Amino acid sequence: MALVGDAGYCPGPAIGGSTSLAVLGAYVLAGELARTDDHVAAFARYEDEMRGLVHASREFALGAAKALVPSTRAGVWALTRGAQFFTSLPLWLLRPLVKLNSKGMRLHDSMRVPDYERQGAEVSAP
Repeated sequence: MALVGDAGYCPGPAIGGSTSLAVLGAYVLAGELARTDDHVAAFARYEDEMRGLVHASREFALGAAKALVPSTRAGVWALTRGAQFFTSLPLWLLRPLVKLNSKGMRLHDSMRVPDYERQGAEVSAP
């Protein structure tokens, strides 16, 4: 048995990239199963491939939760005013500001997708 998505990864409090992990996890599991007839080995490689991404998702979610749930009155005020300010900006100004974030806007921007076809997996289209 293999678990994918939220059931398999428990990614975090609503901001950990669970949809991206679910799609990538299903893809990786299918790719690893296609590479071999040994499902035990495929499950082990699937787990190895996903481990780092799941841990990164959890860390991302915890960091985002800490940033989005302030613990002081000043933090609540700053978060509220900051959100009001950024949502009032015109798109032509907001887009370049967002690009200043070198980590990417979303967790899935940093996810590496294996190319199973080049690795010899039998990939057939439906």
